[in-house]
Amino acid sequence: MKRLLLLLSLLATPASAQNAVLSLSCNLGGVAAPMVMEVHYQQAFGLSQNQRGHISGIFPVGVNVYTAGQIQQGQGVTYGFTGTNEFADFTEYPSLNRFRVKWVLDGQQNGLWMIINPFGPGPAQHFCAYQGAQ
Repeated sequence: MKRLLLLLSLLATPASAQNAVLSLSCNLGGVAAPMVMEVHYQQAFGLSQNQRGHISGIFPVGVNVYTAGQIQQGQGVTYGFTGTNEFADFTEYPSLNRFRVKWVLDGQQNGLWMIINPFGPGPAQHFCAYQGAQ
C-alpha cells in the first residue's frame, strides 16, 4: 500500500485534481477477494453516488483517471496494479506473472467487471462488487 501512495503522490497534481479510495469485493472463480483501488482524477470530478451507495461512474469521459491498488486472493497470492482510464496492468505476487485488465462499469450490479486479457488470448471476466468509497 505504501508503494501505491508513493506512486500517486508522484503524479502531477493540479489544484483541481481529486482522489478517491474504493473498496470492492471481487469474485475470482468463486473465491471472494477484497480489492482496494485508489483513483486519481486529473481534473475536478467527484465520485458520484446516490443515497443507496451506488456508484454511477468512476471513468468519466474526457477526464484522465489513474488507478492503483491491490487484490488479495487467499493466503499467499496478491495482485498489484496500476492503470490509466479503463485499463490496468496487473502483477501477480509472488510469481510476478503480468497481465492486462479492462475495467467495465456495471451500474445495475453496482460494481466493475474485470476483463482479463481483453485483447486475447482467452479473455476471462470477474465481477467486483462496490463496497464503498472514501
